[in-house]
Amino acid sequence: MIKLKLEEKWHHVKRKPEDIRSPKITSDIYLQFSAISEDIQRFAHLAKGKLLDVGAGMSPYRPFFKKYVNEYIRLDAYGYDGERPDIISDGENIPLKDKSIDTVLCTQVLEHVPYPQKMIDEIYRILKPGGICILTTHMANPLHGLPHDYYRFTRICFERVLFKKFKKVIVKENGGALLSIFQFVTWGLSDMLPRFLSLPFIILINIIIKPMDKIFFNPMFTTNYIVVATK
Repeated sequence: MIKLKLEEKWHHVKRKPEDIRSPKITSDIYLQFSAISEDIQRFAHLAKGKLLDVGAGMSPYRPFFKKYVNEYIRLDAYGYDGERPDIISDGENIPLKDKSIDTVLCTQVLEHVPYPQKMIDEIYRILKPGGICILTTHMANPLHGLPHDYYRFTRICFERVLFKKFKKVIVKENGGALLSIFQFVTWGLSDMLPRFLSLPFIILINIIIKPMDKIFFNPMFTTNYIVVATK
């Protein structure tokens, strides 16, 4: 059984919350994370009451929910650069009572959980009837957050397996095939070339591909999904 060491330092990619929430056009994560951010904002108004951010990290999306919730609670098993979560726990064993939370936010965490169904069942347990879960995770992505990177998911998995207990489930791609393919291209350029050589190509790709993906949208391949599930 895989055990997580609570409060250990996780060797994650160090980015400021604003770099994730509002990536710049010069960033090699711009395509993916701008799409994720737009969709989280699109559904943020559904949040209410007491919100639990599961696997909160640095809570980059907290500003999107400030005007909709009364309380924002951060749960994480790790320490992040001096930041201490409100609750130290992994998402598979949430130390809260049944039906005690109105909204759960969980962004880019599920792929790092050894037993994802167990975490989704925990989220279901702590949500009040009518409560909302807003979750994002990958369909396709390079290895990251090692050594804890275990899964990639599909729309069918969310609808028929992981969230089957929920009354209503909305699944949306955070960008289509064109955006996803060129996100991999920008990552490759960033890895292979010096910054001064890769930067002009990355900017050009980011400017052109974002609107083109919306015109020629293809949902069959995406880097990421957002799931909005109602208990």
